[in-house]
Amino acid sequence: MKTTFFRNIVEAWRAALFVGGCAFLLALAMTACEQDDDLKPVKTYDVTLQLGYPAGFAPVAGVPVTLKNTITGVVDSKSADADGLVTFTVIAGLYEATASEERSDTLYRYLLNGANSHIEVTDAGTNSAPVPLTLTLQAVPKPAEGDVSPHGKLIIKELYIGGCQKNDGSGAFIMDPYIVIYNNSTQPATINNLAVGGLFPSNAHGSNYFYSNGQLTYANEGWLPAHFGVWQIHQNDTLLPGEQIVVAINGAIDHTVIYSNSVNLANADYYVCYDVEKWNNANYYPAPSELIPTSHYLTAYKFPGATGNAWILSAIDPAAIIFTPGDGVTLSEFANVPENLVYHSANGAANSQVGLKVPTEWVLDGIEVYQAGNANNQKRLTPSVDVGYIEFTNNRGHTLYRNVDRAATEAIIANAGKLVYSYSLGVDGSTDPSGIDAEASIRNGAHIIYKETNNTTNDFHQRSRASLRN
Repeated sequence: MKTTFFRNIVEAWRAALFVGGCAFLLALAMTACEQDDDLKPVKTYDVTLQLGYPAGFAPVAGVPVTLKNTITGVVDSKSADADGLVTFTVIAGLYEATASEERSDTLYRYLLNGANSHIEVTDAGTNSAPVPLTLTLQAVPKPAEGDVSPHGKLIIKELYIGGCQKNDGSGAFIMDPYIVIYNNSTQPATINNLAVGGLFPSNAHGSNYFYSNGQLTYANEGWLPAHFGVWQIHQNDTLLPGEQIVVAINGAIDHTVIYSNSVNLANADYYVCYDVEKWNNANYYPAPSELIPTSHYLTAYKFPGATGNAWILSAIDPAAIIFTPGDGVTLSEFANVPENLVYHSANGAANSQVGLKVPTEWVLDGIEVYQAGNANNQKRLTPSVDVGYIEFTNNRGHTLYRNVDRAATEAIIANAGKLVYSYSLGVDGSTDPSGIDAEASIRNGAHIIYKETNNTTNDFHQRSRASLRN
């Protein structure tokens, strides 16, 4: 390579008949140096991960493991060997590792998920720890298909929180969020006592005082910090397989009257977060449409010490959960026990940033949202609830929509001829890998089964428009 460059220099010298030729010669020599520098090898390091299994589970070959550089966003995926070991070759930097697999027996299917969100690779080593690093998996049992538990397989099918553009192009309208809760099983499920909450911090990119040495302090304590308060349904309704409810978080009215890019939430079948005795900000809680019965108003539980006149779920990057309290437990009684409260502050001292320690065993489903392209995003949901995340761009009318479980959906005999393919509503490089257009198929009479792996990365995509606008 250097010989070629020197030959070019000699030829350029022979051709130089005026001063400008000297300038050309200097530029060519500098180019040679720059290209030579580019040939220097990049220093790399091996990061070996050992999957750690809970009691009763042994390693198996082929478990997918993902390692992401949290600075550059570069993602690498490999499969662990039969001993649960996997090695990545990387450059220095900060990384997060995740692993997910699913197993089943006659009673349950088990979702095994694990995450390590702070792997530091430097000349001094990897987190100054022996190699390999352990990536601990947690096993979460999910009911088998024949399970008849009251709440069955209720999941978050869709989360619309980012708002849309105003008609005059003057900015975004964000007072129209909603959440869709879906019965993803073949058995009926009740929604009575079902609660909706969000986690501290409200934004994934905000300061998170629950981190220490790159890890969530409550990761192994069996609870999640729901912020300020939660909303609960007290209507003893039943969802049949494939049925859903829409919960308007703010404003159960027809927003399209003023903003054509928005959604119509004035529907007799919808539910609404509306309890002005607890939160009375009229901008967030206009009087619901007269079409919506008062029995569909959710009750607010404002935690002791919480302030403010509105419960806010981030329009940028929230972490949302649905859950039901344990048998014989009421939220009001549970929240009035001081030991069940937690505070989001630098020193953990009591303040208005009060949260509730929601036991993870109560949680039916969760979704972790990151702001697209923000390097400061951090996880709030623990691996037993959700090990991944979905990146989101707000203010465009986009929504977060669950992917279809293609194999399970196609296996339903009654779906023959009803499924619509060639899905095209994914956006920003995110789409449903099944290729099935779920909403179009539902309108065709199909029964959709959605992916449910406790991994938002695998289970959700960013959709170009809200499903309620179809």
